[in-house]
Amino acid sequence: MHFIDNRKPRTMIFLLSAVALFTRLLFIGRKSFWIDECLAWGATQMNWTEMFSSIASGTPHPPMAFILMKLSSMLAGGTEGGLRFLIALVVASAVIPVFRLTSRKTTVIGGFWAGMMWALSPFAVSIGQEAWVYGFNLAISLWFVDLADLAWRGSGKAFAGSLILGVVGILTQHIFVLTIVVSCILYFTIPSDKRIRFKKFAVVPGLLAVLYVPLFFFFVPQFFQRSARMASAGMVFSFSRLFGIQSISQFFRILAGGILPDMSLNLLDRPRMLSVYALNAGFVLFLTFWAYFTKILKPGDRKYLWFCLLVPFALFLTDTPTIRQISILWIPFSITSAAVFSRYRWMGIVVSLLCLFALIPYYRLTTFPYHQSDWRTAIAVVESNASPEDIVVVLGGKSTSFAWLFYSNSDLECLTPSGNNPFASDMFDDDGVRTRVGFNPEEFFDSLFVTGTNQKVWVILDCWGIPTIKSVAGDYDLIFSQSTGLKMEIGLLENRAF
Repeated sequence: MHFIDNRKPRTMIFLLSAVALFTRLLFIGRKSFWIDECLAWGATQMNWTEMFSSIASGTPHPPMAFILMKLSSMLAGGTEGGLRFLIALVVASAVIPVFRLTSRKTTVIGGFWAGMMWALSPFAVSIGQEAWVYGFNLAISLWFVDLADLAWRGSGKAFAGSLILGVVGILTQHIFVLTIVVSCILYFTIPSDKRIRFKKFAVVPGLLAVLYVPLFFFFVPQFFQRSARMASAGMVFSFSRLFGIQSISQFFRILAGGILPDMSLNLLDRPRMLSVYALNAGFVLFLTFWAYFTKILKPGDRKYLWFCLLVPFALFLTDTPTIRQISILWIPFSITSAAVFSRYRWMGIVVSLLCLFALIPYYRLTTFPYHQSDWRTAIAVVESNASPEDIVVVLGGKSTSFAWLFYSNSDLECLTPSGNNPFASDMFDDDGVRTRVGFNPEEFFDSLFVTGTNQKVWVILDCWGIPTIKSVAGDYDLIFSQSTGLKMEIGLLENRAF
């Protein structure tokens, strides 16, 4: 633990931090908001009291990340980059606990290359450039496990720090409970003569449990509501997801992130992408599992890392999470990678270079690779081609009204029948739970046609909406269509009555 006082590791931390900051701040405002970022922007437009009240009833996420995003917009402006700025700083800072934790578990040089992997990997960069909760949660998780490891070894400052970060974590994301679990298991990997007494150790999980239980019950109504929505979509408790291709697909994206698509049979028709996928999978598998067959990691650490690898996948039993939700896999992945880099230093250079080259296609994107909907371009195209008497219909997720408000510069009439303001008072029932009003797109467009008052209707369709605009056009003619991203479509419908 004394390596922190050594000049060489301090220089390494400075270099890693500089690289991590640069990669996350570079082009931070280039990508269009995706629908949940629009929700976050809408929340930041309220005063503090309204924001806390709205978040508590309009989203299942605790408020801490929203607080950071509001502060970020106040500090850096209300642009895409401004809303993401503080998130980027926090996620970039996680390179420090990655380096410190992996250095203690392996070697300093191994920890350096593990930190460089965090600084450069497209997944880690992308999660630091989103104004949403998952990047903040992962950064706090990495800091928490590092401090917990030091706290269990007797550091008083780390013990206090772990308590503070634990509170911040449970106020950020419910999934942080998994971080607390894997961090507490670390205690049992430390030799008994080198760890604090069990009674003192139990203070941290005990206090955090006392704080989290009432928070959990506060969100129970929204949990049930979300569960009902998932059940209606066919997403029920199932062991099959644990052994399906999706879990493997998400695991392989831990380095490349969304610049690699989900695994599917479509890859067979794309030989170049299939080759890239195979190369990426080979590196991920090698970095994850080679360390278990060496003496670099202690036997207790090897058992612990197996546990850390398996636990996040339990989310697949009741949900269909993305790699962002199970991203605490970075805790074991960074340690096993550091063990590989300790043995083969050239591997650290190779992996870092591969991550660096993979950032090129990531930076070229104008949408996040997980949510390929370009709201900025879609709204700009509509406004530059629409006539003043035209109306606009935006279909998609719950926050489409915020997307239009953020990017619109016109006075066009806009209807958002499937995504009105999720924080509006009329969106909640008597128990304070957000209601979901059924929406039939065919009937909606038919009603517009019957009124006969609108000759042309512009439609912006996000990936969360109907299959295609043409499929629900009804008595309207689709006279113009354009894609703005793989999961967004613009269409111009003309009323045949005119």
